[in-house]
Amino acid sequence: MARPTKQGLEYFSFDTDFFSDVKIRRISRACGPASTSILICLLCNIYRDKGYYITWDENLPFVVADTIGTTEGAVEEVVKKAIQVGFFNKEMFDKYKILTSNGIQNRFKSAVTRREEIEYVVDYLVSECKNKVIAYKNEVIDDRSTQSKVKVKRKKTKETSTDVEAKKAEQARKLAAAKAATLSRKDAFYKSLVPYVERYGRDMVRDFFDYWSEMNKSETKMRFEQQTTWEVGKRLATWEKREKINGKPNYSVQPTGTYTCGRTSQDKAASRQSLENLADAILGQH
Repeated sequence: MARPTKQGLEYFSFDTDFFSDVKIRRISRACGPASTSILICLLCNIYRDKGYYITWDENLPFVVADTIGTTEGAVEEVVKKAIQVGFFNKEMFDKYKILTSNGIQNRFKSAVTRREEIEYVVDYLVSECKNKVIAYKNEVIDDRSTQSKVKVKRKKTKETSTDVEAKKAEQARKLAAAKAATLSRKDAFYKSLVPYVERYGRDMVRDFFDYWSEMNKSETKMRFEQQTTWEVGKRLATWEKREKINGKPNYSVQPTGTYTCGRTSQDKAASRQSLENLADAILGQH
């Protein structure tokens, strides 16, 4: 069983000049300061239930009075004055015994623009809103009878081949721009490593750069950019330690500016043998 479509609103916009409105001030002057609370309570009930109107029956004054903590007579007086000053639509009240207005219906229509389906009672719409609903190009009206409920459905517009091609071209343009920006950042990353060449050697810095500048699949980010934290100096120091632990060449820089790799075990053995031979030769002469 399909879930029923929600008609009312969970919240509604509230004008900051509500208390400055002449209609509100006239109602408040005639019915007392509690009248504003009664009006706000009525609006809450309107927007929460049907969204754009509420039926004025014998229960509504009691519900509002019980919520506000006033009398049903006070609620009735406020509604009477609100209709008199135009806060609620007099024609709709006299004809259908409902509380609504042009402003209420416009706010509701604006609030539900993203909904796929909205239900209206055509006769309950004030003339301005009725014309907007019927004339709205992206809505389909299924009017069944006089004072019938009308379901307003959004049309799903089909994309033309031109739209699809334009969208693809725009996506390609954005991707190309993203790749170009990544290459620019890659160059900046390379330059940021230059000051460390003297300390760690060109080969180690180059290996470090090649590893951390590797692109992702979309070529929009480098490996180092996907790290939660990043400090070049600390990363290079860690890289050097791991190189030593893994038995890889220990890069060092000579005073002349050239760099050489650390001596291997074979070189060290050969050097020790040379020293021993030299020592034997010196002792033999003596």
